[in-house]
Amino acid sequence: MNEAYVLLNVNYKNQKAIIEQAKNIPITKEVKSVYGICDVLVILESDDMQKIKNAIDTELNNLQGITNITSLISVI
Repeated sequence: MNEAYVLLNVNYKNQKAIIEQAKNIPITKEVKSVYGICDVLVILESDDMQKIKNAIDTELNNLQGITNITSLISVI
């Protein structure tokens, strides 16, 4: 199983909406609001790396209010 830890910097006004929309991505395992250099942590999980890539490139990148995305992909 492959996992991606996606760190988001977001506009504070959009944070709740971004969290709710990220939870609706089919391969989302978990979404957490975090404190530090990033605002939101999204954990994606799939056997298919292409599904992870599509979720990051298409679904997350299309959410309004995200100012930066950092992806950390774990391949087991």
